[in-house]
Amino acid sequence: MIDYSDLGPVDYVIVEFVDGEHHVPAAMTRSLLDLVDRGIIRVLDLLIVEKSATGDIAVTEIEDLGKASELRSLTGTLAEILAADDIDNLARAIRSDATAAVIVWENIGVASLSASARQVSAQIVAQGRIPSRAIVATLEADHPMAD
Repeated sequence: MIDYSDLGPVDYVIVEFVDGEHHVPAAMTRSLLDLVDRGIIRVLDLLIVEKSATGDIAVTEIEDLGKASELRSLTGTLAEILAADDIDNLARAIRSDATAAVIVWENIGVASLSASARQVSAQIVAQGRIPSRAIVATLEADHPMAD
């Protein structure tokens, strides 16, 4: 059993696949497993969500991906934290008639900060994520490219 008492920040990403693709692409699988192997993240949940043209949602959990999927190696760390309501909300970001991976992970590198804070009776009271697109837009506005 995995100890989640010193959980680091938890993030999620929804990656919509190219039209007609219904599996996590090999390059994406390799990148994800590399982050796990290097101890940078711990995958807490991973689902494949298919949204039909009429908006119906079908979910495939990692253990149902098939024995050939390298992602099945993650099943030992999964907390399976996404509930049906969460999936319905996340599926709003997916185009109709498309498939996407929903990945929830813990940032292990920051978990030690959380544990250290608790040891001195401090606590992390808020956390958030700044979308990378917002940062790029700000940087480009502050430092326009020379013509």
